[in-house]
Amino acid sequence: MRLLRCEKGATAVEYAMIIGLIALFAFAAYMALGKQVQRIIGQMWQNMKEAKAGGE
Repeated sequence: MRLLRCEKGATAVEYAMIIGLIALFAFAAYMALGKQVQRIIGQMWQNMKEAKAGGE
């Protein structure tokens, strides 16, 4: 009977599910926004290189 009343295992499973959902949403956000962020960083890098070349 003590085993049936123990809720520590259930709590661990709940935490694992929450962590899994957070990881899933983080991965989905990365997949959705990753290419856009990479494009913006590439444009910024190109602008910095052009600005440096123009100053010489």
